[in-house]
Amino acid sequence: MEGHYLSPEVYPNIVATSPGNPRKTATPFAHKELKKSLEAIASSPDPNRKNSLLEDMFSDKARTLKASVNALLEEIQLREDLNDSHFGKIDGEVRRLHTELMELDNIADCYPFDLTRAIDEARAKIKSDVLELEKERRQEGLESWRDLMFLKKYLMGSLKDYWEMTRRRGVLGEFNNKALNGHN
Repeated sequence: MEGHYLSPEVYPNIVATSPGNPRKTATPFAHKELKKSLEAIASSPDPNRKNSLLEDMFSDKARTLKASVNALLEEIQLREDLNDSHFGKIDGEVRRLHTELMELDNIADCYPFDLTRAIDEARAKIKSDVLELEKERRQEGLESWRDLMFLKKYLMGSLKDYWEMTRRRGVLGEFNNKALNGHN
């Protein structure tokens, strides 16, 4: 997955994720850190390492938890970028429709009554479209909030697991140091 991205040529419906940089596109969920951690765990251990089995277990668990945290942070950032992009497109469309409304208002002042009926119908259609876009924006905001709360819940769980593992590792390290110093 590393180095891959969703190109507009391959995926024509992809959205730009940076309002300032339309060439920056959303990347798929990439488990960069998780992949590195899994490769390190799966690879054969270095014969020159003098770590205990318990130290290796804590080290592997730490790498896996860090990878989980990084992956969740990437997912959160991707969701926020997609949300910003979608809101930007909706806001742009709403601005375009408001511009059309102002143009219709200017035209209505210059033409006879029978044409104003068609203008009023066009104006009603545009207002309906604006209301629909605003509804879509609210719905997208709600979906984004739900997605982010779900991701943040798992992020907090991963962080909690990491902190607990780090605390246990520290306690075990102190215990080993006391045992080694007491026996020397």
